[in-house]
Amino acid sequence: MLVKNIINSVLTQIPVFVLGIISGVFSTRILGEEAKGVFSLFQANYLLFVMVFSFGIQTGIVYFISSKKYSEQIVAGLSFSVFILCSIFLIVLLLTAYYMGFSSYFFPEEYNKLPYIFSVVVLFVFTFFNNLATSFFQAHSKFNIINRMALINSIINALLFLGIYFFIIKEDFTPSERFDYVLILTVFLVFLNSLVWLILYINKINVKPTLDKITTEIIKKFIGYSLLIYLGTVINFFNYRLDLWIVNYFLDEKELSHYSLAANIVQIILYLSVTIASVILPKISSSNDDKKFEIFTLISRISTLFFFVLVLTAFITSEFLIPLLYGEEFAPTIVPFQILSIGIFISCITQIFSIITIVLNKSKYSIYACLIGLFFTVVFDLYLIPIYNIIGAAYATLISYVVIFITTYLLIIFKTQCPTKNLLILTKQDISFILKHFK
Repeated sequence: MLVKNIINSVLTQIPVFVLGIISGVFSTRILGEEAKGVFSLFQANYLLFVMVFSFGIQTGIVYFISSKKYSEQIVAGLSFSVFILCSIFLIVLLLTAYYMGFSSYFFPEEYNKLPYIFSVVVLFVFTFFNNLATSFFQAHSKFNIINRMALINSIINALLFLGIYFFIIKEDFTPSERFDYVLILTVFLVFLNSLVWLILYINKINVKPTLDKITTEIIKKFIGYSLLIYLGTVINFFNYRLDLWIVNYFLDEKELSHYSLAANIVQIILYLSVTIASVILPKISSSNDDKKFEIFTLISRISTLFFFVLVLTAFITSEFLIPLLYGEEFAPTIVPFQILSIGIFISCITQIFSIITIVLNKSKYSIYACLIGLFFTVVFDLYLIPIYNIIGAAYATLISYVVIFITTYLLIIFKTQCPTKNLLILTKQDISFILKHFK
């Protein structure tokens, strides 16, 4: 069943991957060189709020439900309580920042206005809810529904961005007007996604939250487990996104656009590793220790080969595909993308590695690795970007990813009961296993 779920998820992600690129092509062409970078920065801001104020409870939901440590009603009660409290807190925080005059730290000057602040709140609420709903489906191993939703969303995104693109090219819009169109469409798509997830949750899961049986001890264990993962997630978010803010500080909007496009494309590849990890997590969580490592090492070695082939293909074809798809004005994106693609291959494997640390309740290892990586990110970004511009930013990110990978790998080998050091290269037994299942 696990192999079937992984294969189905990966096969579903192929059209999702292609449609994601198509959506990215048209959204980039709508925004143009000037607005693309600003919109990427805007996305990074609201995703930062989701990271900071979700407290890592999505992984906690999957772990505590799939391992049957607490009832689903209790987990739902805890989760939705956090969701409501954090949403209220963010609204108060952003409004206070706006009226006290320091919201410019969150928003570019031209976009430091109430409508944009409200849109961030809306995006936060819907995205947070989507993450919670998805976590319940992951905990129940309902990956067919998750995959179907991903595919439907990708089709809708591609069609709507295509329609807006043909509308935009007929008129002469300013960069800020182009930004507004893309933002409104993004809010609408996230809202539509939330509505569908709500209907699916009611029809397929229908777990009613309860607060009656929640004790202080349960809260401590749930939040304590989630906070470790949360800390690692927030640190890792900065490893993936901090370079955008530093590029924005040192360079102009066009260079920010070129670099943000490269970063966005490789993030699509990274999403595949997140998909595989989400399929593995509930299965490994419910297995005994020997079985945990058997599944983990097999998937790790298979994933390494899969991502190597995928990234190598992207690296080779990027030189002519990026100008073809996004326009000749984005040709400076090619070299940063090629550098980042090497880093994202390494990061995809690290993402798979992180699953065993979560299952063994050793999330502190991932935190150590991410902290070390963040140090390298900051140091090399500040040193390389002023000298080598966006190519320097790409190299800084690559160095950070390599450091995180090596640290995580060594910690798994020497600090867990992992029976083998070979987490990367397929064995004869692996090949026989793969051929058997494909037959």
